[in-house]
Amino acid sequence: MPRRGRRNITGPVRLVAVVAALLVAAAAVAFGGTASADGPDDGPGSATEQGSTTEDTGDPDDGLFGRAGPDDEDGASGNEPEAQAGRQDDDGEQNDEPGQDRSEQNAGDQGEGRNEGDQNAGNEADEQFPGRDQAAPPAADDFVDITDVEPGNAPDDKGGVFAGGTFTSECGTSDHRNSDNYQAAPGKRNGAQHVHDYVGNTTTDAFSDDQSLEAGGTSCTNGDKSTFYWPVVRDLNGVGDDANADGGGKDGNVGEILTPTSAQMTLNGHPGQKTEPMPQNLRMITGDAKAKTNGDENVVSKWTCSGFTDRTTEKYPICPSGSDLVRFLDFPSCWDGETLRSNAENEAVVFPEADGRCADGRVAIPQLRMTLTYDQPEGRSFALDTFPDQQHSPKTDHGNYQSLLSDEQARTAATCINSGRNC
Repeated sequence: MPRRGRRNITGPVRLVAVVAALLVAAAAVAFGGTASADGPDDGPGSATEQGSTTEDTGDPDDGLFGRAGPDDEDGASGNEPEAQAGRQDDDGEQNDEPGQDRSEQNAGDQGEGRNEGDQNAGNEADEQFPGRDQAAPPAADDFVDITDVEPGNAPDDKGGVFAGGTFTSECGTSDHRNSDNYQAAPGKRNGAQHVHDYVGNTTTDAFSDDQSLEAGGTSCTNGDKSTFYWPVVRDLNGVGDDANADGGGKDGNVGEILTPTSAQMTLNGHPGQKTEPMPQNLRMITGDAKAKTNGDENVVSKWTCSGFTDRTTEKYPICPSGSDLVRFLDFPSCWDGETLRSNAENEAVVFPEADGRCADGRVAIPQLRMTLTYDQPEGRSFALDTFPDQQHSPKTDHGNYQSLLSDEQARTAATCINSGRNC
């Protein structure tokens, strides 16, 4: 009896043990699968964390133009080989559990967010500095041999017909440079997207105004605080120190900047008309910096060569040996008598008639001519700085001026001009 009792008890116990063992094994498998699927997301080697590391350190290929960098089109980072390859179970077989798919999806989502951020940065750059993708060197047709240009072909309705005396401010050839333009793009760094040479006022930049300029110094020997500026010319065979800078290489303006060998800022008179004093703080722009796309209406470009100044061209002149490159920038000089901010749109100051006289109702003020001379670069190896989409067209030549002559200096200039003296 006792032996049979032990056998009857042991049988059920063994059955319970077998069932318990099976339940434990099933639980182990279940928990093991869960760990394989979900565990790596929380571990130090997870795809999500690696994606965060890429985000934190920055993508070295992401730049001003919003380039995509090393990420795939779907946004999965190149720093995620484990996510790309998937996970392996203990038996070495590929694990395609849904948990791994979620991890990869998370990495992809982060990649897409990163690319979207890069795209936004690129869009902001495009809006701030447009046209960079259109930068190109000047065309061969932008050049002409000066000996092929007929004499006397300058437009007679864009200034340059002078009479009487002159008043010249000797201001040097280049006081400072930047790619700002406080007249056309006030308060915006690199508003010009090309480099300007400045003489006269020593403080001119994007944030200049009447008060700051009046408080500034000057490079002019006669104390004229006026600001004069124009786009630089570059030798395309050289290398500029701004090759990776805004206004320089980033905006398609490459090559070594040429400093003028001379820069004359001269006020001239009108034939048969008395010239009134230059209004203080009058601002003027001559030419059209976007003439390649805007058309020829406001083109004032007058390029020539020393020894051939009886002929000018809107193209870059190829000068013979021993001749220097010359630019004339003539400013409008018939004022409405009221407005101190002038450009081609508001016509506060316009050019004289073909005979050099101002039409009725217009005040004849001094005609400013900037004469800029450079050592002649060889052949077609030079170009003007321009907005990138203007592709260095010589027709975009332009100049800017704000008069800060004192009242006494302005009266002296008018007296010299009207009396036929050169001052």
